[in-house]
Amino acid sequence: MTNNVVRADIATLILAGQAMDFASRMHGYGRMTSAKAIRQFARLSGIAESSLNFQVLPVLKQANVIDYTVGSDGAVTSIEEFVGVSGTVIQQTFRVLGHFKPSEEELALLHSVEIASWAPLTKTQHLDQIVNLGFSDEIASQGFNLSLATSINQKVFSSALNEDVIFNPHVWGTGQIQIASFLRNLPPGERDALLSICEQATTQPGSTLDTVGGNSSIVRSARKVGLIQAGTVKSSASGTPLQQTYVFSPLIQTADDQSTTTEALHLRKLFLAHILFGREKAMLGKGRINDPVVLVSKLLNAGSVGPATNIGTDYHLLESHGVVRVEELPNGRAFLKLIKEEIVRDGLDWLEASVGNIPGGASSLKMENVPGLFVSPEGDRSKLADDGVSDEITTATILELRKEVQRAVRNETPFGR
Repeated sequence: MTNNVVRADIATLILAGQAMDFASRMHGYGRMTSAKAIRQFARLSGIAESSLNFQVLPVLKQANVIDYTVGSDGAVTSIEEFVGVSGTVIQQTFRVLGHFKPSEEELALLHSVEIASWAPLTKTQHLDQIVNLGFSDEIASQGFNLSLATSINQKVFSSALNEDVIFNPHVWGTGQIQIASFLRNLPPGERDALLSICEQATTQPGSTLDTVGGNSSIVRSARKVGLIQAGTVKSSASGTPLQQTYVFSPLIQTADDQSTTTEALHLRKLFLAHILFGREKAMLGKGRINDPVVLVSKLLNAGSVGPATNIGTDYHLLESHGVVRVEELPNGRAFLKLIKEEIVRDGLDWLEASVGNIPGGASSLKMENVPGLFVSPEGDRSKLADDGVSDEITTATILELRKEVQRAVRNETPFGR
């Protein structure tokens, strides 16, 4: 982004980003005592020395992202970073931003970006969502315009809707018109409830379908148009048919190669859904996973988990995709070996977002009664009936969903509103 006016309008956001980039670049170096190296890290982040000393370092220290010392001449003599220690990187970033005191327009811009990542909406509905957060019409419009000027959000005119549709291209790809049309046909209360479901699918990937709220017909329509994605895991282990459906945000990265990115994302969903299934639906007394975070962490750190008898029969889907390898022992038990580290590592991030980073737990957990079939999001959508939106949103559906609105509405945002 080279437009000087736009850069001036979002200067605080840029500075906060540069500050966190600076701290992140030093991550893993330990206590840094080279003044020259500190200046070079700042330069790489686009921070001038005067800004580093008088703006960036004091704010990073206030936000508990770094600690630093200065000599008698006022020059920085050492820096120690705490990136990801005093909170998640996102939490730390918002603390830093808060100390820099962004303008109302900048906050509205952040909300505009957040809303566009949840769902494509018509321009009118998009602006309404920003105003509902407490911004004036003028500020909401300015923040929205900045989201377009920075090319984070994009718009495309829909002749069917006779209005621009606003969307985040890094999330929604090319399905924005169909989704916006679906959302526009919902009454405001139901639309807000469904957007909160989209938020949950983003912040807690792998939430079960029966915990996200909303009437089943509305949610089914959202799955059909791609507003949310659902992957279903099925198992008939021990002769008992079991299944569970998990909800994800689409997360389409259009800047990457489509086949590679889509495959990687689906492998993460495949992995996460299987692990969650083992915790939530596997029968008690048959080896239900008690601590999935510990299990996956051990797989990453040690490269192997087990041995367990059912590893030899229950992980063939993950093995066929090259995510893991099963190594059988003569006694019929087997180890699960790590192959695609990046898939499992990203899966662990999603898992921690979904169930939390649970301390403790056994280091060796048996994995029995784990799924034998995974229905991908595309398969889920293809199996849903092609009923029109008007058929999906019946009067009974709307009345029932209204009861869910207050339970499903958002309680807080990361932007302090």
